[in-house]
Amino acid sequence: MLRDDRSTGYRVSPSPTRTDRRGPRAGKGTQSSSGRTGQIRFWICVYLVLWLIEGGLRRWILPSLATPLLVVRDPVVLVIYWLTLRSGMFPKNNLITATLFLGAVSWFFAVTLGHMDPLVASYGVRCDFFHVPLIFVMGRVLTRSDVDSICRTALWVSIPFTLLLIAQFYSPQSSFLNRGVGGDLSGAGFSGALGRFRPPGTFSFINGPASLYPMLCCAWFYLVCRRKISLLLMGLSGGAILLAIPFSISRSLFIGELVAICFGVAAIGFGGAMSFKLVFRSLLGGGVAIALFCCIPGTSEAFAAFADRWEKSTTNRGGVQEAIVGRVVEGLLQPFSNMPVIGYGSGISTIVGQKLATGTRGFGYSEGEWGRILMEGGLVLGPLVLGYRISILCVLALATCRAALRRDWCSLPFLAVSAQMILLGQWGQATSLGASIITGGFCLAASRPAGVGSRRRKSPTRNRRSARRVSRRRDQTPHFQNRAPGVQAAEATSGRN
Repeated sequence: MLRDDRSTGYRVSPSPTRTDRRGPRAGKGTQSSSGRTGQIRFWICVYLVLWLIEGGLRRWILPSLATPLLVVRDPVVLVIYWLTLRSGMFPKNNLITATLFLGAVSWFFAVTLGHMDPLVASYGVRCDFFHVPLIFVMGRVLTRSDVDSICRTALWVSIPFTLLLIAQFYSPQSSFLNRGVGGDLSGAGFSGALGRFRPPGTFSFINGPASLYPMLCCAWFYLVCRRKISLLLMGLSGGAILLAIPFSISRSLFIGELVAICFGVAAIGFGGAMSFKLVFRSLLGGGVAIALFCCIPGTSEAFAAFADRWEKSTTNRGGVQEAIVGRVVEGLLQPFSNMPVIGYGSGISTIVGQKLATGTRGFGYSEGEWGRILMEGGLVLGPLVLGYRISILCVLALATCRAALRRDWCSLPFLAVSAQMILLGQWGQATSLGASIITGGFCLAASRPAGVGSRRRKSPTRNRRSARRVSRRRDQTPHFQNRAPGVQAAEATSGRN
């Protein structure tokens, strides 16, 4: 950029200022920070993929490594934590402090007063606390455009996943598709109804699809609220999600999808996205997709198997209300009646903990999640850990409420499913733990304002181009305007004379 020297009247180039010399360096730092954020996003996606295919690795690809693959996502979590610490993006809040404190105290109590097995105690702390900070990392790193892309990809994946469930439903347990963990030839399916087994998909057990499809349902409603979904994807994925209910023969999957649908419809209504066109497209696309899927021979058998299991399970427990509501209430209240004072130690009531401690498979002192927490922690630590879980849910609810005040209800379905998984999910099982962390992370990420955390930043090259354009405009101004004030006055006087 040229300027006029007041002493000579000639146009000269100024010496570079300190800001000019530091400009490229500052841009380089911004680019480095953006690169680290991209690395964190990449490893979060690796975590999601490993959660989805973890059971397939243990059953089909690497059955001899089935046991170490149970914790295959833990190194990925360590990498994410390391990258966030380096970039200064690791979350700092009271829940992170509580995570560190309760994790250390739980391990110490288990080793000194409980089962006294450091390995079992470490696995218990891993289940209850190690993955929790990832919820807040996902909420801080993932942008709304990231959530859009991941949800859209997940819905496309739901179509072949449902076809896999259908193939496993009709295949015998001895087939390759139904191979058990570690290559077990007895099969991975759980008993269902009418001689059919509940298929696990790419997971190790049926609790995988029971966690996945409610999450897919949340993704479907999220994209509908955002108006980021095509008619083709809306119809095919919606039909696949609904068709998974009878072929899974899973009541948990059905209830999870029902919860997601109820809160998803509420999000569309409150968010102002409800319209006749949207309802028509949803009904048309879903109806066509279900009609196409129902053309598969033997589909009626799946509906009959699901209806038979539903009827038997509800009839034996005195009806739908007693079978569902009574079961949940009993699982929440009964553990308090026989809770020990000290507790048996963290990790002892998980399947892995029982295998390490006793050499046999089982759930130890309690199969339910609240029972496991109270039996392991006792009167001292048990209520604290339960309060810790409830506090996590309160943080998610607060973020959703703040988004709702902006008339952004997209995260409401994720909150509903997160509440179910965080409060009642069996974190001692790797798949349930991963589902809780992922759903909670997406709930926070979907609650962020749409413009916050955008990855589009001006590069140093773009800044230099802008500076050149400004300099060029100044150079193209009339020569009279580029004169020094004294020279301008002299020329004006001579012009009048």
